[in-house]
Amino acid sequence: MRARVIGLGQAAAGDDGVGLVVLDALRARGVPADIELVRAAEDATLVSLLETCAPVVLVDAVLGTPAGEVLELSPTDLARHGPRAVSTHGLGVPDAVALARTLAPDTVAPSVHVVAVTIERPAGYTQCLSPAVAAAVPRAVERVLGLVGG
Repeated sequence: MRARVIGLGQAAAGDDGVGLVVLDALRARGVPADIELVRAAEDATLVSLLETCAPVVLVDAVLGTPAGEVLELSPTDLARHGPRAVSTHGLGVPDAVALARTLAPDTVAPSVHVVAVTIERPAGYTQCLSPAVAAAVPRAVERVLGLVGG
């Protein structure tokens, strides 16, 4: 496997589901067979998904303005200076990566990158992305492909 791309989010939470939409766009575009695409509904599942010898790219929504910006961050950047990830489960991306590195330091991915799309705070449940976030999906796809060499 050349890389694992993990799309994070909740499909019924509007813009919070952008990571899943980016993953679907990558599937529809077609990626090389050695790039694994994985859906994750919550950050806690990252702990086991980060156990791989391949580089990992996480695609997620982060709170920030204006909505629809595409950012490339490290988990450390996200924890220290970056916008706040949207999480309803208490464990965010930086925490999940740190936990994985603590629990299995010899088997965690050699590199972890975050491709984040800025969103406004969700106001309710909806299946659709806002126009600004939907417009960011192709840019996020290109950013992911740039990172995995696809």
